[in-house]
Amino acid sequence: MRTRTGDTLLALLKAAQHLTSLHARDALLRAFCVGAQRALGAARCDVYVLGPGFGRRGAERIGWSGGEGVGGDWDDAPDDKAAPNEDAFLALAVDAPAGFHRERNPDGWRLAFQVRHADRVRWVLDVHTPTAVAAVAIDGVRAYIHCFERLMAHWDYANLDTLTGLLNRKTFDEQFDQLIAVAERARRQDGERREDKAPPDPAWLGIVDIDHFKNINDTWGHLFGDEVLIRLADCMRGAFRGSDKLFRFGGEEFVVMLRNVSADTVTSIFERFRAQVETHHFPQVGTVTCSIGFAQVDDRLPPAELLGRADSALYYGKSHGRNCTWAYEALVATGKLVATTATSSAQQDADQYF
Repeated sequence: MRTRTGDTLLALLKAAQHLTSLHARDALLRAFCVGAQRALGAARCDVYVLGPGFGRRGAERIGWSGGEGVGGDWDDAPDDKAAPNEDAFLALAVDAPAGFHRERNPDGWRLAFQVRHADRVRWVLDVHTPTAVAAVAIDGVRAYIHCFERLMAHWDYANLDTLTGLLNRKTFDEQFDQLIAVAERARRQDGERREDKAPPDPAWLGIVDIDHFKNINDTWGHLFGDEVLIRLADCMRGAFRGSDKLFRFGGEEFVVMLRNVSADTVTSIFERFRAQVETHHFPQVGTVTCSIGFAQVDDRLPPAELLGRADSALYYGKSHGRNCTWAYEALVATGKLVATTATSSAQQDADQYF
């Protein structure tokens, strides 16, 4: 005779099996959250990512799964942040020796599980259930989490840059397709929105290039040049959100994908990062600066043209003093740049990426 706990364990097993069939990082994370929510019959599951940009215990909610009964729907929430040091429950979960923390509340029970990566807590799975979860089911969740951790480790081995730990160029096309889909959805919602709803914020593509990096290698050697790349990548992780996509494209060039960022704030986001690099002390080398060019993502344009726009803004900055941030749209609007076409030199330079 099957029991409720037995059904939960079977559902977790099936959810784990489903995880092994997935190849995209975002799909793994989404299925992990939805699988736990459905298996436990939870009213809601939240996933928080912990990162240096939010302090020792800072966390950013990157998605959730919830719905009627055991149904689950995923909704990315890059702007919805919560700090565990302000939420005592999450803070206890992050430091719990048992790997999870639970407590009863007026709506039922809340359980938060550590999800580890590279020998540290990287995510927190926050589960809200109407009834208590049996101890054996909790063990099942922990086994499910371990399966997810192993799959993510394998994914990272294949898709992260070995020096910096950022996404590598191989993953760019897949992530870019997702960014285009976000931009298309935002544009359609903007056209269909009701008067009582604010327009969705756009997506952005930025290129970061270290100034005079060849001189750094020639003067200090490639070991210190590599250290500059590693530390700049750390600065990127600290300056941008956990939901933003950060790539090393090769050499001293990096790419940033932002989504759900208003036109009023995007420049300040990139400028904050540029200033952080400028004030960071790099061992032996001292001061290092970078130049940044970025452009708004328009889903109606081909990928190479979008990257070419950001590259045009970057090239303008490199030609006008370096250590600066420029937006393609602002440069075109002020006549400093002519809008790129499929035959422009910037476009031809960008074509090499696709």
